[in-house]
Amino acid sequence: MKAYGNANFEEAISQFQLAIKDREKRYGKVSKEVANVYSNLGITFRQVGRDKEALEHYASSEKIYLQLGDSALSNLATLYINFGFLYIQSGDFNTALTYLENSKSIFEKTRQINGPAYLTLLLNLTTAYTQLGRFDDAFKVVNELKNHSSNVYVLLSYYESVGFINLRMGNYSDALKNLFPALEYGKNKLGENFYHEENILTNIGMCYLNSEDYDKSLPYFNKSLKLANEKFGQKNGASPAILVNMGMVYMGKSAKASDISRFLVEKKNLLSNSLDYFQRALIAISPDFDEKDWTQNPDIKNSFSNSQMLEILKHKADALRQLAEVETNSGEQETAMKYLKNSLSTYEQAIEVIHLLRNGYLNQDSKLALAENEQSTYFETVDVATKLYEKTGERHYLEQAFEVSERGKSATFLSALRDLKAQKFGGIPDSLRSQEETLKSEIAAYKAFIFNENNKDKPDSVKLGRWQSKVYELEQNYSDLIHLFEQNYPNYYNLKYSDDVVTVKKLQDYLKHRDALIEYAVNEPEQGKPGELITFLVTSQKCEVKRQVLNDNYNKDINTFLGFLRNPDVLNTNQKTYNAYARSAYRLYKLLVQPSASELQGYRLIFIPDNKLAYLPFDGMINSMPDTTRMDFRKWHYLIKDFPISYSYSATLLYQYFKSDATAPHSLIAFAPDYVKGTTVDINAIRDGARENLSPLPGAKEEVKGITKLISGDVFDNSKATESNFKKDAGNYDILHLAMHTVLNDSLPMYSKLVFSPESDTINDGWLNTYEVYNMKLKARLAVLSACNTGSGKLRKGEGVVSLARGFLYAGCPSIVMTLWNVEDVASARLMINFYKYLLKGYSKDEALRKAKLDHLANADPLKAHPYYWLGYVLIGDQTPLFSTKVPYFIGLIIVLLFVVMGERFLVERRRKRGMKR
Repeated sequence: MKAYGNANFEEAISQFQLAIKDREKRYGKVSKEVANVYSNLGITFRQVGRDKEALEHYASSEKIYLQLGDSALSNLATLYINFGFLYIQSGDFNTALTYLENSKSIFEKTRQINGPAYLTLLLNLTTAYTQLGRFDDAFKVVNELKNHSSNVYVLLSYYESVGFINLRMGNYSDALKNLFPALEYGKNKLGENFYHEENILTNIGMCYLNSEDYDKSLPYFNKSLKLANEKFGQKNGASPAILVNMGMVYMGKSAKASDISRFLVEKKNLLSNSLDYFQRALIAISPDFDEKDWTQNPDIKNSFSNSQMLEILKHKADALRQLAEVETNSGEQETAMKYLKNSLSTYEQAIEVIHLLRNGYLNQDSKLALAENEQSTYFETVDVATKLYEKTGERHYLEQAFEVSERGKSATFLSALRDLKAQKFGGIPDSLRSQEETLKSEIAAYKAFIFNENNKDKPDSVKLGRWQSKVYELEQNYSDLIHLFEQNYPNYYNLKYSDDVVTVKKLQDYLKHRDALIEYAVNEPEQGKPGELITFLVTSQKCEVKRQVLNDNYNKDINTFLGFLRNPDVLNTNQKTYNAYARSAYRLYKLLVQPSASELQGYRLIFIPDNKLAYLPFDGMINSMPDTTRMDFRKWHYLIKDFPISYSYSATLLYQYFKSDATAPHSLIAFAPDYVKGTTVDINAIRDGARENLSPLPGAKEEVKGITKLISGDVFDNSKATESNFKKDAGNYDILHLAMHTVLNDSLPMYSKLVFSPESDTINDGWLNTYEVYNMKLKARLAVLSACNTGSGKLRKGEGVVSLARGFLYAGCPSIVMTLWNVEDVASARLMINFYKYLLKGYSKDEALRKAKLDHLANADPLKAHPYYWLGYVLIGDQTPLFSTKVPYFIGLIIVLLFVVMGERFLVERRRKRGMKR
């Protein structure tokens, strides 16, 4: 059968469906014969790009194999290879790996490691590990493949795989040293047009393409394309990637002419050639699309591969964008606008495909990787929309640019919150929601067992195997439950998979009269190539956008600024570091705030940062260079002196999710654990087997004592400050205050921990992991994480900083006060007490934090005025006051008294006049 000959596949699907009914009658519903047909039907659906139906039929097959038990283990192992291959094709490599590793364990258990299915498994494992950047694991699998080298196809696959791994690593010469022998070996042993020859030719071409040796790469792509079309027909799964690479050759080539007009003509011809190849790639990947006109794009929901469709659309949009620049430089403004508009519509379609891929991914790490890989796609779309707004003045382009910027902000976190909302309002019964929560908790717990075991010097392989099997089983149950939600509760499905973000109009209606939201989109400079900063300013009255070029100073200033603030060695601050910090703080202000400064007077500022900007406390920037001849931080004009400041991961999160309808029965709960001096805490599961002492925090107890003098509440200190008590009681309080140690895990942020007092509990170990916070239900309107680094964590491009604070936001708390570095114990205690003092007076949270910081500066000596002591606390989320101010009451009382006095005077005057008449 010619692959992707659509009519043949439709006929095959029809025949398989008839075969299921026939075999159910002959062998019974629970039989290998029926399960095998379901599996083959799944394969057929996958070949025509109907992945959802493929997964449904794979799942039906799996259910039967599992019921049959040991007698169907080999069938189950092969089925898991099919699952893995499907997820590889869709780009969800982490989920693919789960299935493939499970398949491998079954093959090893049944000792069937010599058959062709096992060798296919090894090839797919190699691909998954390579795509995830786990090159050591990939080489390990490839070496196992070599042990079966008596088979011609296996040895050929070995050379091809080693070449592919080196290609992905950027070792192009090593890749070619294996790919050329693979090509030669295949021809010698198998003849012309041998198995996988087109893949090997493509990878050789890619080595030359990535080495910018364009003339050498093109012949290999041409041969590969010819072979793919001969083997599979014009529309197939191999040709689109080859055509994209050919387009990239022409995009990479440089125009040679020295004359500017001839140079532009030559450049246009090169880009036009690349555009032609990208259009051909769209035709090859789309069953029902044959339009050669580059102004046309296919239906994105009808393709053989969403991940390939995304790559083609991105490259096409980029070619159109570059053609617009060439036409602009040639003075052809009308043609330039045509290219630019088509570039924007093509980028918009690429973003829709990203949304489809994200919704199809089961694995959270795959979703995060997608956000990271596609961050540049969102930026380019924002950039093109912004340019169109500048050229036309048409407001819809400005609004489009802002909405795309929003789609690229914390998309994975937003997706998780949408799922929560969908469960709440999508008609899911409480019993099923409870089942979902239990499954999530169990999955998280077993993953923690695996994580901790793997970090031991000698992990127990038996335990790991048992727990990994349990995780797989639970994840399958979870997947089945979510599928049930989607099938039976349409409102849940619609809410969960919505891609709505806040519009400019809705945001303006939401913002208060003196609120100013400043959102950034950043393309960072790298390797001497300039970057770009796009800044949106939105108030209730206006929306503006500005573009600025970024040079190498951008990264230098951020590193200097943060390096100075995070350094606890305050006593050794010298004139050089003092001056360097001042310059970076001023330059960052000029870049990030000054362009809009004249319009911000009297406003409260809400910052939506991007990439590295998420690490910055903006209130530490200065609007003028201080006198640096003497070191005195008290005289600097910080941004905090002029504005209350808060932050959000996105405007959409602020508008839609950072609100709390829940009412807690109690006011405040505060935790201050006891860390006995000299007690050694084993954190080998966190920092490469290291052990460290957690020093006592005397300021923490003073902090909670001072706070509860202002606001009545319950204090859990010393041995009472346990993880168990927090989990049991936190959901019943309006304010959560945690003054304790934190241990960060940058490589696995879900295992960053708040450290409570130790307890003799078989479930709670005193370490509250981020993933455990995610599984809590909180009613608090404010959580103060007065611990070190609660707002720090791993920066994921396109997602932001994955910190402990996110767990509290997810659990239902709409505003968080968190820290950006290791805050000093005593100074932070005073600052926090003052923060609550101003909250109690009715100030908004951002204003209360601002006043507490200014109090610190006003009363600090030159040493304690150092920003390290007071700048680390920031507010994220909702800023509204917690307590009503008494000012309106006093104003009302004064008005009443005035009326009384005026009334009495009126009566006295009236009586006096009557007396005079008499």
